[in-house]
Amino acid sequence: MLRIRTLSLGALALALSAAPVLAADLTYEPAPAPMAAAQAFSWTGPYVGAMVGYGWSSNDADTLGAFGSVNGSGFKGGLYAGYNFDLGNQWVVGAEIDANLDDVSGSNVIGGVRQKWDGTARARVGYAFDRYLAYGTGGAAISAAKATVNGLGSDDQTHMGWTVGAGVEAQVWNNVTARVEYQYASFGKEHYNIGTSGTDIDFSTNTIRAGVGVKF
Repeated sequence: MLRIRTLSLGALALALSAAPVLAADLTYEPAPAPMAAAQAFSWTGPYVGAMVGYGWSSNDADTLGAFGSVNGSGFKGGLYAGYNFDLGNQWVVGAEIDANLDDVSGSNVIGGVRQKWDGTARARVGYAFDRYLAYGTGGAAISAAKATVNGLGSDDQTHMGWTVGAGVEAQVWNNVTARVEYQYASFGKEHYNIGTSGTDIDFSTNTIRAGVGVKF
């Protein structure tokens, strides 16, 4: 009888010693929470930025004795601002304005033209691939130029015209975007009071530019 009690007490002690181990094995550990999916980038909202570029100009003076036709080139730099609206089906529409200081000039032995500044007000329509946007743009353009005819003097005029272009823009970090863009602008014809009768000059430009902007 004593032996049976001893065996029973030993079994009970062994069971009690094993209980914490079994309890630890049976402890429930919740599965790690799933990571939230990265939120898709939205193009909706206002933005501002700065840009630099290089332009090529074609200038034509139609009066005998003026410089005729000359081509020019030079650097540009300026600021832009706009607002985009993401339509939700990958299409993005918006409006943008920009203003630039220019040093695009061309001349020959008779004279030439220098583009001094320009600005545009344009619509934009684009197709978004999440953080990338391919777009077309077009609208009104304005520019100031200075024409010189050697020996007869110079004059400054402001031209009104139109512009079209296309570009690619991408989100590069948080709310910072970068872009590369091409624009063609035709600034029409203006009369420059140079010499006795003056001369009519029209010019157009092709510009490639790159910019960095901040979206709000």
